[in-house]
Amino acid sequence: MTDMIVSASDTPAQVGYVGRSVRGKSKQLNWRRSADEPVSVIKLELDLSNDRIRSRLEGQWEAVYRLRRALQRDARSRVNAYWAATQERAQDPKAARERLGLSRKGMEAAAKAHVEGSRWMRDHLTKATALHIADEVWESIDRNIFSDSTGKRHGKPKVGAWFDFTRIPGRAKSHTKRTRTWETYRLVGSLNGHLNTYRDSVLDPAILTGKQVAQLGGGVSVLAQPRQLRTPAKPSPGSWWDHDGSLAVLYTGLVSGDIVLPVRLAQGSGQWPHLHHFLADPSVWHRIDLVRVQDSKAQGGWRYYAHLMVLKSGYASLATQERRAATPTDRRAGVDGNVSNLAVVSIGGDDCEPNARIEHVKVSEQQRRSAVREAKTARDRQKALDRSRRSANTDQYAQSIRQAKRAARRSRDRLPARQVVTPTGARVANKAGVPKRAYRRDTLSKKYRATRADHSADSRKISQAKQARAKHLAAQIVATHGANLVVEDCNINTWARLWGKGIQLFSPGMLIKALEQEATATGGQILRASTRTTAMSQHCLCGQRVPKTLADRVHNCPTCGLRADRDLISAALAACVTFTNPKDPSTAKVDYELAKNLRSWWEAQQDAPAWSTAPTTPPNTGETGRDGSTTMPLPGKLPATRPTLEQTTHPRRRRQNRRTKTRPKHLERQPTHLRVKS
Repeated sequence: MTDMIVSASDTPAQVGYVGRSVRGKSKQLNWRRSADEPVSVIKLELDLSNDRIRSRLEGQWEAVYRLRRALQRDARSRVNAYWAATQERAQDPKAARERLGLSRKGMEAAAKAHVEGSRWMRDHLTKATALHIADEVWESIDRNIFSDSTGKRHGKPKVGAWFDFTRIPGRAKSHTKRTRTWETYRLVGSLNGHLNTYRDSVLDPAILTGKQVAQLGGGVSVLAQPRQLRTPAKPSPGSWWDHDGSLAVLYTGLVSGDIVLPVRLAQGSGQWPHLHHFLADPSVWHRIDLVRVQDSKAQGGWRYYAHLMVLKSGYASLATQERRAATPTDRRAGVDGNVSNLAVVSIGGDDCEPNARIEHVKVSEQQRRSAVREAKTARDRQKALDRSRRSANTDQYAQSIRQAKRAARRSRDRLPARQVVTPTGARVANKAGVPKRAYRRDTLSKKYRATRADHSADSRKISQAKQARAKHLAAQIVATHGANLVVEDCNINTWARLWGKGIQLFSPGMLIKALEQEATATGGQILRASTRTTAMSQHCLCGQRVPKTLADRVHNCPTCGLRADRDLISAALAACVTFTNPKDPSTAKVDYELAKNLRSWWEAQQDAPAWSTAPTTPPNTGETGRDGSTTMPLPGKLPATRPTLEQTTHPRRRRQNRRTKTRPKHLERQPTHLRVKS
């Protein structure tokens, strides 16, 4: 064989040299989703009752986690080296980043090197997944070395833990190629094929398509899926694109063969129209992310889901569409959100004689008691977790004062020392108070992991219930008061710093967000008014300024004599706000001429409003405020939390217990010579 001699002036094309093939830049514009294009997500549960399928999926999760951890370690090392090279950064920071590989392409090259070097990873994942993991790691680097619009940077990339790794990102399908292309996870099959495979025997045999089933309405049994679903087989001859049977999530391109994950659809009453909205048209399927949730009751300790992103709006039932169509369009409402209540006042009709509607939503006593019970359950579970951790890591905790005294006493009396099973002292730390061993390196028992999984499941359940409750209440308010609302431009984070966990009892921020979403879906909007230009909580409907502190919950105007709940007055003033620029909260001003007309209507009705006009709200609790307004309870249970400061007797004093009491209990008793004889 003769060697080819290449001169320095020759180029690879001139000498006929063929290097490593690369894809290069795209010759056409990349597809981008427009900003106004609707997007929604449906959660599909994966059936892993088959041991072989579950074992393969668990192996893939472990491989992706190891690759992600290796990339995070590489990222952390490169970022440390970048910030250590102060002189090189001062001269040419771009060259320093290129030398260290601090770029998206650099992290993708590192991901490819890890996959090719390990060899065994190709049995569990493809390079497309590796590149997507590298892109996520690069985002953490980008937020650290480059500042955002406010001039702030995030911390250095961290190495995630196994139990925090709950999502494998998928890559969207191609919208520019003529052939159908999914690079990672994709959904195969069809909704009609799933119906024909698992249809209920009581369903009319004449119904063959999912569209016909969706037109039947609720209360009809559609699916009868067994405990273990059948795994679809690849069509022979043909490919997975020809599969038209039951739905399944497919992962191809592996050396060890394809991973086929059967999908279990929700088969409750009224679920089929929701499924038909998302799954009837495969052309709108966009991307699938695999998500796992820790569940002690599931086989293997984890429950797996496929989050399918669909390029269409979310599902709205027929009743929701009718309710939104009947929403009044000639009303404008003011909303005053507080830590413990929500006041809504809307006006409509002629400005000279406004037709007002008032609603005051508060927390009922039953909901407070439910919150206290749930808080106690959460505290008991946290105590159990702490005891379990201490029992499994006795060398990392010191003995308490009581345990140390007992040990010293037994040693002084020459008694055998007792083994401390659960030390109740502080964590072993250095002089600065930093634990000598990180908590993530502790030994955890199976009972600890099961209890922690139950705690996470309960937290998710409470969070989902809060969101559903907020949406339900927002739908009621918008249906009654219209979709054009005005609210004060407040920072909820400030409230959280003032009241802490007490704000979770009512969640005003979540309610305001739900109102904004419902108003937008109905065709209206929610505007924010600056408190500096309006000061609605410090004014009366007559225009007189009435200063009040946070402790003053009743508005009492010395000029006109109006006496009512301060939140209702603020909501009424919010309904009278006008904007020069609706997008700028600082241009908001209160129209006090309209507010005076509203006050005249207010006096004409009663001394104070004693009703709520929401036709779909639950019945009131019979409790009346000082102004006569009714207390409308929130539907459902409230999250577990402590009472707010407004509910405590001494809001700014620490609650006393056996250790914090300064006065002994026997001194609190009344002396004998001062007691009144009965």
